[in-house]
Amino acid sequence: MIARIKAYGWQSLALVLSGLLLWQTLRLAGAEVAAAKAQQALATNTATQAQQGQAETTKKAGALLLHAGAQQENTHAYTQDLHRLEATRAADAGRIAGLQHDMRAAATRNAQLAGDAAAARDLADQHQQLAALVAEGAGVVGEFVGLVEQRDSEVRALQGQVAADGVLAGR
Repeated sequence: MIARIKAYGWQSLALVLSGLLLWQTLRLAGAEVAAAKAQQALATNTATQAQQGQAETTKKAGALLLHAGAQQENTHAYTQDLHRLEATRAADAGRIAGLQHDMRAAATRNAQLAGDAAAARDLADQHQQLAALVAEGAGVVGEFVGLVEQRDSEVRALQGQVAADGVLAGR
């Protein structure tokens, strides 16, 4: 009978140990499944972050391209304005020179037409002074017009630059 109890004891012990082994195996399999799910979630999260980073990089690159294009257009417009202003200034200088020549010619004719030498001299002096003042005034006006036009061109260029920078800043 003791041998029988021993045999059942060993069998029971073997059953308990095999049950524990089965329980430990199931527990280990569950831990492995949880670890695999965690790795999969981490990989999914990493892929999502990479996609978001790429989308942000693409968005920033697009904004930089828009900014560069706007800045190039602004610079081109400013350069064209400077060329136009220079051409206008040259034409104004030609007109001023023509007016000065006409004024000198008129002063000369008026001086020649005056019969009385003293009156003619006085009239010619006054006319020359007037002609000099008119010529000087025309020159000053021409310079002021050129300066105002250049300032307007610079203001337009700066406004364009501010708009381009505002687009880059996201305003």
